[in-house]
Amino acid sequence: MAAPQWCRYGSVGLVIKSRGHPNTNSPFKNHLGLLHFLRKLCIAPEPEMKSSTGEPLSSYRKKNPKIDWLINTLRQIETKGEKAIVFCEFRDTQTLLAYYIEQEFRFRPDIINGDTEAAASAADSRQKRIKRFQAQDGFGVIILSPIAVGFGVNIQAANHVIHFSRTWNPAKEDQATDRAYRIGQTKPVYVYYPVVCADDFTTFDVKLDRLLERKRSLSDDMLNGCGDLNPSDFADIVQIDSRVFDERITLDDAIRLDPLEFEALIAALWKKQGFRTVELKGGAGDGGIDVIAKTVNVGTLIQCKSSRTEGTNLGWEAIKDVVTGEAKYKFEHPGVVFTKVAVTNQFFNDNARFHAELNKVRLVDQTTLAKLLDTHCVVRGDIETLLSSRLHVRIDQN
Repeated sequence: MAAPQWCRYGSVGLVIKSRGHPNTNSPFKNHLGLLHFLRKLCIAPEPEMKSSTGEPLSSYRKKNPKIDWLINTLRQIETKGEKAIVFCEFRDTQTLLAYYIEQEFRFRPDIINGDTEAAASAADSRQKRIKRFQAQDGFGVIILSPIAVGFGVNIQAANHVIHFSRTWNPAKEDQATDRAYRIGQTKPVYVYYPVVCADDFTTFDVKLDRLLERKRSLSDDMLNGCGDLNPSDFADIVQIDSRVFDERITLDDAIRLDPLEFEALIAALWKKQGFRTVELKGGAGDGGIDVIAKTVNVGTLIQCKSSRTEGTNLGWEAIKDVVTGEAKYKFEHPGVVFTKVAVTNQFFNDNARFHAELNKVRLVDQTTLAKLLDTHCVVRGDIETLLSSRLHVRIDQN
């Protein structure tokens, strides 16, 4: 099997300016929001992070160094009559790439993401579309979500792998690269990491590349492993006081958190209670569950309801959600005995308490939450890390 060859590309010309610190005067709700903005800005420098597809390629290439590099690189690959995989997590950027590749090369590359039917029996399944790509003679490009195309999918017809956007975890990047670097591959595999850089400051792209490479080198030591990057890793380039990540969350903080942050807080609390795996759900297909905590054959399903209005008495919507979602997770995790919990940073009314007792749902209100926060130390960094993992999952669904 041909050995992979690694390439990096740096381009000067994209200036990144922070729009403020993630505090009360910032347009970003949390540090993760700022980091996500910078990440998208290095991919597509568009106002409000919108990737329009109406501008002529010739003018768009002048303001987007990554697109300019991509078109030049694909042209070189075309001269060799070879194929390329372009990995990108963001749905809007996938569409943008397909649009401009079509403008330059007169064909529209296929996009395989979370919307693509995975069942092999489907007429337009993921595997059938990849098979068509592999069967085509000569130059070709396919755009993939790095997670939507996982284990079992091999694309040996392509020997150029371009990570147009980067993940938070180098192991996931390497798993994506492995789609081309498989038994049956007869050509050298070229792996590209385009990086936007500048002469006078460290861009987010450069910082991310360095952190991922450091993680990748540490992963060679089995004792270190290879987890996701944390928001605190970027404290120097976004001028975040790293001490903020060590601040303990109090009940007053819990009342002020936005809904996503509150769910991350609850997930962190259950992690502190000794559950081996804790996952933030949310979004399409969550079955009404915000947090699932599990240890071997015991688990907890949690629905969260938050409000910033002090003294609010919530109804039994959270109870309905967690009871409805129980069947889905029992099916997905056979042998696991789940308890059900509804949590709020305020209070539940009498109707909620009645239905909770009827359906064997444990209620955690402001009083119980205060006790949990006193017993278990949750810091801001715990919340940011869990939010980062949720963001990655949601992007991967694209």
